[in-house]
Amino acid sequence: MLFRSIGAGICVFIAVCAEYGVLSIPYVETLAALIALGLTAVPIIKQAVFGLIRREWNVCELAALALIAAVCIGEYTAAAEIAVILTIGELVEEYLCERAKKDLNEMVQTAPTTVQVMTDGQTQERRIDDIIAGDQILIRPGERIPVDGFVHEGQGDVDESFLTGESLPIHKKPKDRVYAGSINLESTLMLIASGTAQDSSYAQIVKLVKEAGLRRPPSHPLIDQCAQYYTPFILCIAGIVTLVTGEITRGISVLIVSCPCALLLATPSAVLAAIGPAAKRGILIKSGEFLEMCKRVTIIVFDKTGTLTSGKMHVTSIIPENGYSEEMILSLAASLERSSPHPIARAIVKEAEKRGIPFTHQDRTRHIPGKGIEDVKDGVPVLVGRREFLMERNISLPPEVLSEGGLTQHNETEVLVAENNRYIGRILISDTLHATTREALASLRTIGYQKYALITGDNENAANIVAQALEIPACRTFSGLLPAEKEQLISDLQKNGEVVCFVGDGTNDGPALTRADLGIGIGNRTHTLALESAGVILMEQGLSALSSFFVLGRMTSRKIAENIGIAILLNMFLMVMAADGRISPVMGAIGHQIATIGVLVNSIRLSALFPK
Repeated sequence: MLFRSIGAGICVFIAVCAEYGVLSIPYVETLAALIALGLTAVPIIKQAVFGLIRREWNVCELAALALIAAVCIGEYTAAAEIAVILTIGELVEEYLCERAKKDLNEMVQTAPTTVQVMTDGQTQERRIDDIIAGDQILIRPGERIPVDGFVHEGQGDVDESFLTGESLPIHKKPKDRVYAGSINLESTLMLIASGTAQDSSYAQIVKLVKEAGLRRPPSHPLIDQCAQYYTPFILCIAGIVTLVTGEITRGISVLIVSCPCALLLATPSAVLAAIGPAAKRGILIKSGEFLEMCKRVTIIVFDKTGTLTSGKMHVTSIIPENGYSEEMILSLAASLERSSPHPIARAIVKEAEKRGIPFTHQDRTRHIPGKGIEDVKDGVPVLVGRREFLMERNISLPPEVLSEGGLTQHNETEVLVAENNRYIGRILISDTLHATTREALASLRTIGYQKYALITGDNENAANIVAQALEIPACRTFSGLLPAEKEQLISDLQKNGEVVCFVGDGTNDGPALTRADLGIGIGNRTHTLALESAGVILMEQGLSALSSFFVLGRMTSRKIAENIGIAILLNMFLMVMAADGRISPVMGAIGHQIATIGVLVNSIRLSALFPK
């Protein structure tokens, strides 16, 4: 289409030059115009025919009639001008609205292709596709679990955030269920597969995204709604002018000046003017329909982890006991945790570095999978880990620590520290609200978006704490949801008449992002599926750009409406002039080009109106 448009444009330029005497080569005007029509008019006429077969009124029917009428009266250059402008408009719209979704290969490639299977006491490598229920699979630290199953031997923490959105690692012990896509963090596990890789929860996420994509309703932009009334109206006017004046040239001139080139460019020109500046501010918009959707959104649904919260572990407080200081406890814990890749360990080490607290690397630390770390420092035994770990070593814990059951009112995870067989304090660690979250929701409320919901794979306590901090009501706070349940919740809201915008981050958000009327992905390219499923991507972490996108979307919709108004008013003025015989078909073609320029200029103004 691009090459045809360029070739046709050159031919139209030659034809216009010949018509006004710049070129005096015999028949060059007619030949150049016919070549331009051959390159561009056929698809327009074909689309118009298909529209008539489907009994649809569309601007393409009017354009096709104007082309045919212009050719019939010998106005080849006017017909060619119309065809080229229409083709360029279609090319712009194709570029903006018909980007194909990328394959899910990048997601599939994150999963392992082979695995170690235990058979008769020996391990052997086997393809993932050959795994069946009952196979014993060896999963070493750092490896991704390939199929759903149960822990048979060993225990340790597993990162399930890739599947459930749960920010904290989950401790797994024998008989506990594990899911494909999770990562074994700290110790070797022997699993028993409960099914094949194709039946796993990981594979179901891919399936759900595909199905949700197929169910997405088609877009019905404002231009289509105008077209179904505009085309019959113009045909009636052209017929009346011909009958009243007895001059078919006037009727054809009316068709030519009314040809909706400016109308067809009303939407794509405004969208282009919005997408460029937005991209410079880290807002990637995949299609103009997502900008137009902003004015229709009735509820914004947020995922918690990585969207409202940072998704990273932070030390929130240190509670010393028995005469120890915070610095002493943090130094001991960081010394033992320095060699661990565990997220909690990294949070402790990072906090010590942040405070400038010196700590030494211990080479003889012993990791007890799923429990903690022990070492001897300066001849004194040191323990860092879970309360069960300290209790097994006969460390007495204060009543207030025992009463909390390992979970504080703020949903913090605790790491207990003991030295010389005596409890000396604990470190509390949690995920925190992103720095921009409160400000972003306040901005959204200012511009008129008042209805929010929160969905998460985290536990109820964690969800409620975040919801309360952001003034999201408990009736619209949903916790413990798996990807299929998130997608179903979005569907239920839509069935109740809501136009849903879902904002999320992570592969587990993919089905919900695709199912929502407007899906917005947050952050980086770590979770490719979520970002490919989203219609809009905010490339910076946090929600600081979210309100800017909604403002831009509303402004774009308003600009599209203005463009349609400009196009229709100028076309009506030209129709009156054509019906009165004051302009010829060629002058009419030039006139509607002026209308097109007016629409483009109005769209360009959108760039200057984009909020800083």
